[in-house]
Amino acid sequence: MADVHYGVVQQDGAWIIIGDGLHFGSYRSRWSAERAARRLAKSSAGLPVQLHVQDESGELRPPAHLQPDD
Repeated sequence: MADVHYGVVQQDGAWIIIGDGLHFGSYRSRWSAERAARRLAKSSAGLPVQLHVQDESGELRPPAHLQPDD
């Protein structure tokens, strides 16, 4: 079973959520965008999710592995 990958990254001063064919949101803080991405992960049709989050320095942290019921 394939995992769904979402990313929370900073772009043009805002935090956005990206994925395969997905680009949405404009959040003031990384924390707000990450919360929204975790809510999105809960509706991933039962598939496990890998959540990649960029820190304030621009580095991607190791992904968090989320199960649909997390």
